[in-house]
Amino acid sequence: MKLIKQKHAEVVIADPTIVSGDDGTQVEFYKFDCLKTPMVFRAIDKWQIRSIFKELEYDLPFGDFYPKLILDCGGNIGSAAVYFANVYPDAKIISVEPDVNNFRLLKLNTSPYPKIECINAALWNRATYIELFGAHPASFKAYETNADNPDAIKTTTVGKLLADSGFDEIDLLKIDIEGSEKEVFEAPDVHDWLSKVKVLVIELHDRYKRGCSRALFRATLQYDFFCTQRGENLIFVREELLN
Repeated sequence: MKLIKQKHAEVVIADPTIVSGDDGTQVEFYKFDCLKTPMVFRAIDKWQIRSIFKELEYDLPFGDFYPKLILDCGGNIGSAAVYFANVYPDAKIISVEPDVNNFRLLKLNTSPYPKIECINAALWNRATYIELFGAHPASFKAYETNADNPDAIKTTTVGKLLADSGFDEIDLLKIDIEGSEKEVFEAPDVHDWLSKVKVLVIELHDRYKRGCSRALFRATLQYDFFCTQRGENLIFVREELLN
């Protein structure tokens, strides 16, 4: 699929069909000329149409890349996972999203793609529980809490996702987790899995939590990564892929 070649094209080819969910939330069905199936968005999610499908923020700066395993951490409503599934149809994609309302749409949007696995959990530095705070479904903060908290969400780690996947390497690791990247890259086992990452695409959130950039660059410094930027994302690519 030549989705990544459609730069600056208008991808919405039909007016949205607006319906109300069981909880009264209105959602819109959009049909894209570059995707096999429609996608569901709330009004607050429209920015994803532009950033992912029009501005192509996940278009990687090199060709001949055939990932076997993609970890989509911060899956939101599934826009990135669906993008990856169309660009890399042979890849196994694991999409992780903690927010229950986002996760419901994530499951719906990715249901036509059998190679996408959805996990309702939060990425963190260890197995524990967190609670989310924030008024916007795409912008919240996570704090550790107790298992008996009714709003508690189980966490997972990059290491566990890799171990459970059945693969030895992470071809593409996408992280957009609203500041929790600080904990992830300060994890004691960070080098156990970071040494197995070929491409890392990450949005940093120092504006929410100070120290995110410091944790990331401290962890990646010892590896032979080429680093560039696309939109709000930093893209780290192993030099061997560019050669």
